[in-house]
Amino acid sequence: MVRLLLRLGPYALLAGIAAGLAATWDRLPARYPVHWGVGGAVRWADLSPRSVGTPLLMGAIAVAWLGLLRRFTLANSAPAPDPARARRLLVAVTIGTQWLMAILFGLAAVPRQGPGLVVAGAGLGMLFLPLALIVTFSGKAPPAGAPVPAPPEGWLFVQRKDGTGLGIDPRHPRFWQAVLVLAAGPLALIAVGMVG
Repeated sequence: MVRLLLRLGPYALLAGIAAGLAATWDRLPARYPVHWGVGGAVRWADLSPRSVGTPLLMGAIAVAWLGLLRRFTLANSAPAPDPARARRLLVAVTIGTQWLMAILFGLAAVPRQGPGLVVAGAGLGMLFLPLALIVTFSGKAPPAGAPVPAPPEGWLFVQRKDGTGLGIDPRHPRFWQAVLVLAAGPLALIAVGMVG
């Protein structure tokens, strides 16, 4: 149950913010600052479904992409020296990042009078990443699972020779699929940002 809550929580947070904005729409300011400089607000937005919906859509895209990236990497990675802990680390860090993205984009959608809400949300969201590391590396290491056989075409993600993590095998037949999965989220965010 906790795992399900951790994985679906970022989507629920974005949906809750959207529902809250819809319920209080008549009480929201018609015009509000969205960017601040040293001297105060430098850019303003008019309240519209687009002005509050774009950050929520971008948050949903970022959260979904991180989930896709997690599943894709887990399914295509060669086992690490400590595979159970390596998998836990990947899952924990991507879930922590999903929460960070949901908080940042969700709070960016809320009309506000100063940057404090988003800055506080960024601080709160950034706590999820060290928490993910602490949870992953605290306590006794999980028992080693059965060895995972390599797929017929070999592993797509392999350990780097310098031991600093995973790299993509450029000779693998699904190399371009990996590049597409890695680029899909950022490209979708750029597209929505340019339209929004």
